[in-house]
Amino acid sequence: MAQAQSLSQIDQDLRQAIDFRALAYRECLGQHECTIGEVSLRATRLNDDGETWSEATLYWDPIDGIGIQDGAQNDEIDFEERLEIRFEAPQQVQSIWYSDLFHSEDRRYGSYLTDRVENEPVDTEIAGLGLVVGDAEIRRATFSARDRLPWSPFNQEVSLDFIENGDLRRRVVIQDETIMVMAPRGTSTELDALLENPIGKVDREKRSIFEGVETVEIDLLPILAEFHGTSLFAVGTRNFDLVQRVANNEQALRNLRRIAEYKRSTIDMSNGELRMDLEETTALDGLTFFAPFDASNDFSVAGLIFAQEEG
Repeated sequence: MAQAQSLSQIDQDLRQAIDFRALAYRECLGQHECTIGEVSLRATRLNDDGETWSEATLYWDPIDGIGIQDGAQNDEIDFEERLEIRFEAPQQVQSIWYSDLFHSEDRRYGSYLTDRVENEPVDTEIAGLGLVVGDAEIRRATFSARDRLPWSPFNQEVSLDFIENGDLRRRVVIQDETIMVMAPRGTSTELDALLENPIGKVDREKRSIFEGVETVEIDLLPILAEFHGTSLFAVGTRNFDLVQRVANNEQALRNLRRIAEYKRSTIDMSNGELRMDLEETTALDGLTFFAPFDASNDFSVAGLIFAQEEG
């Protein structure tokens, strides 16, 4: 269950726990898998067949923790990605800290009315969790965001080198017979523009062919030509590139982490951080993090808290 907490609670909780924002985990940046102490992490991506998985690349930074590169968000776990965590010895997991988990994103990113996850609120990011014993998942659960997406990103409060939408890679949403493209207004105070254009005439007799199919591949070039001359977002790697540049500069990383802790205790701006307390008492061999296919699901994992042994 979700627990109410102050913005700085995450730093207090993870000081004596598994803190994926700690500098030791920078070794995971750019790797398919890595082992730090008693915890191993691996990134995978769903193949085009929708069934098998292949290697993906881990992302790390000292503000958010662990994500996966190259999805819709270049630094978070997206719906076609999976973060697998395994423990050296079985552990009873007491709590999980997420980051970058928000609600009220749909208008910002043009994804309204596309929510698909049952029994979860609409217009909210949802994190999926699998509990692993041996090589099998014994249970799955989903958790929804509690904090509203701020108009200015928390990371930008830590360093002005971070930018809004700096890791957003997909700006095209297809809904029914309309294609929507997000475009910047040019100022930080205005809402991004949502441009809409009908896809065109649809042969309704042939639509039954695609019943039950989540997505289909179409040629977008003729459609995108309708938006010719519109200023679009740059490819979403700027924030990742910033972390990559300072990955070997321990002092620069410590400064980012120190400033982030200070900001959490002095300003009222969420980084989408949420603690989930697990009711599962079984000792686990690992966890699997995934984002259910939905409107705007992406998040990072900041840390884990193991139950303390009695006595």
